[in-house]
Amino acid sequence: MQSSRNLASRPAEVAGTVTLRNFIAGDWAAPGVELSNDVTDSNTGAVIIRQRGSTPAQIATAVECADAAHRSGAWSGMRPQDRADALTRIGGALDDVAEEIAHSDARSTGVPIVNTRTLATVCGAAFRTAAALTVEPDLVQREANFEVQRLPLGPAAIIAPWNAPAGIACHKLASALAAGCPVLYKPSEWAPLSGQRIAEVIARVGLPNGVFQLLHGDGVTGGVLTSDARVASVSFTGGLEAGRAVAVACAQQIKPAQLELGGNNPLIVLPGADLDAAVEGIVTALTTLNGQWCRALGRLLVHKTLVDDVLEATLRRLENLRVGSSLDEATEMGPVVHEQHRQLIAVALDTYRKKGGVVHMSGKLPGGDGWFVLPALVTGLAPEDALDEVFGPVATVHEFDSVAEAVQLANMAPYGLAAYVFGGAEDAYEVARQLESGTVKINQVTLFSPHPEAPRPAWKLSGIGEEGTHETFEFFRGSRVIGVPQGIPG
Repeated sequence: MQSSRNLASRPAEVAGTVTLRNFIAGDWAAPGVELSNDVTDSNTGAVIIRQRGSTPAQIATAVECADAAHRSGAWSGMRPQDRADALTRIGGALDDVAEEIAHSDARSTGVPIVNTRTLATVCGAAFRTAAALTVEPDLVQREANFEVQRLPLGPAAIIAPWNAPAGIACHKLASALAAGCPVLYKPSEWAPLSGQRIAEVIARVGLPNGVFQLLHGDGVTGGVLTSDARVASVSFTGGLEAGRAVAVACAQQIKPAQLELGGNNPLIVLPGADLDAAVEGIVTALTTLNGQWCRALGRLLVHKTLVDDVLEATLRRLENLRVGSSLDEATEMGPVVHEQHRQLIAVALDTYRKKGGVVHMSGKLPGGDGWFVLPALVTGLAPEDALDEVFGPVATVHEFDSVAEAVQLANMAPYGLAAYVFGGAEDAYEVARQLESGTVKINQVTLFSPHPEAPRPAWKLSGIGEEGTHETFEFFRGSRVIGVPQGIPG
């Protein structure tokens, strides 16, 4: 296997702070643009590192190298088993640094270490899962006069979010590499530390030159990447407005975009629901990843006979919620990612108050200077005034009188990523089958999908190009049909 250059050198670390470096054409180099914001420790507000971006020249060099790698077949033309072995080695090496990745993401995003540790285990697992797909034959069908092949589309841009940066990135990277595509990886500028570590691990394994490259930066770097005609596909997870910009760039070049853009997800509590289970589900959906979760609870829809009991019980449970440092093993909810995001949540609550909403909070904020907020439930709003995503631990509460009204309220938002239904099994499934949502979970809220092999679809403004073990792998491939034309049958 052809190895990248300078693999023995690792970007310098000074006093535990990573110096951000791009990995382009087999070499480490400083990103050439200093951005205006800092990555901070969400628990204290202390600066960890200044954000950095890539210059147009650096991006152009990376794309040219990825395009050359694709056209040479240095990776896609390798024996499938050899590619699978390389991905397996990456998976094992990521396992070795999983705790470091978890710690980095907990500091920069505020997500509790118990959650980032779980998500960090996804990194190695994603590469091992992708390795198993790599050995599947590219020739998917052969008849007497024709054959169908599945082939890598070409260089893939992987743009990761800040809320679960490591696990999401590794799923995309592993899938694209398994499909035979060179990858251009841009971590979020708000959570670049785990991305840096992931890149170091992949670089050490020694893929052919140009098959894996790292470019730090913000939306400007992402925009240049997605607009380059040599980039054959883009997989993006992030906010709606940035996703729209990616979609426009890809549409202009008629190239595939895989977009997961968030949601304002409903949780429905039907008559006959187990209230203890419903309340635990509400709290989990409201506070997982500190509410910075595309599948978080946005709108709590409760039958009118249960509203008072559900609200009271949920606030009582939140009163005992352990809000604290993301590095504390006992923390259930940490701080939000940065001060600007804390202010965004405050503005959203003020807007709800001005529209007649009553904000309910319980619990206690820890001392210190971190970006802490308390979870909030908001009553008294008209449903049409609560359709936008806050992306924080905030949910509006609405009552309904009938199943038909519950379905109508759930479906009126322009998003369709996730939904939750609590009630008797038969009633819950009946409601679930009427919801305009990619995933509907019954009587439980969890961070992961109902089944490891299940797709993760996104409806409406929540995105296009569903993800999943097989779905993301196939996103980076296209079909080619070769054969002798046949006469019209009959």
